[in-house]
Amino acid sequence: MAAVIQYRCEICGTESSNPIHWFMIQCNAEELKVLKWNTEAASAYGARHYCGEAHAGVYISRWLEASCSPSIPDFNRASR
Repeated sequence: MAAVIQYRCEICGTESSNPIHWFMIQCNAEELKVLKWNTEAASAYGARHYCGEAHAGVYISRWLEASCSPSIPDFNRASR
């Protein structure tokens, strides 16, 4: 008998073994891809799971904010 895989939304923690209307996001520091649900891709290393468009949007907003924010000054480093 095959094991049932539960997927968990990265934002709200909702779990589902049948995430039909969910989205996945694959990203790194340079690139973000939003994908419709695909079980094979959802099982890939680094895939992030979201229970709907709104929660995928929350992550996208956070990712953009982090990549677009200016760097924080390091006041502990000696000035030149």
